[in-house]
Amino acid sequence: MTPENLDDLTAELLRLAPDLDPARAAALLRRAYRAGLADGRRETTESREHGGW
Repeated sequence: MTPENLDDLTAELLRLAPDLDPARAAALLRRAYRAGLADGRRETTESREHGGW
């Protein structure tokens, strides 16, 4: 995730939930991004191991 993407997504999240702390909102988005990235990598590895789904 680029810094620009993070800024844009944080701003959007803060529009939806204006009471959130901006730093905590950005941290949440980073955690969600990393979790999705790890899940995608795991699925790719499993797919290669099983010859595709």
